[in-house]
Order: sequence, then structure tokens, then C-alpha cells
Amino acid sequence: MKAKIALASWVVAVVLAFLALLLPPTGYIDHSVLLLVVQFLLLCATFLGVDGYVNILSRKK
Repeated sequence: MKAKIALASWVVAVVLAFLALLLPPTGYIDHSVLLLVVQFLLLCATFLGVDGYVNILSRKK
């Protein structure tokens, strides 16, 4: 289930980024859209276990 949610959040982030580039003014992504894309990508990374991997690396130091 986590993998499906992670994939869905990644797809939403990519679609939002491309739609923001295509909407007027073309080539400009508003700050609010960037924040939303970042939040979806962070959700994706969290579900995929990146936060657990960072914790493992910090314990080895």
C-alpha cells in the first residue's frame, strides 16, 4: 500500500510541475505550485523509506 501511495504522489508531483510549466505564463512555475510539488515528493520519499535510510547513515558516523 505504501508503494502505491508513493507512486501516486510522485505522479501527481510530476503532473503538477508539467502543467504549471504549460499554463500561462509559459515556463514559469509559481512559488505555491513548487511548494505543493515538494510536499508530494517528500511524501513519496517518506513512504519509500528515505527517512529510515538517513537514520541508518547518521548512526554509522
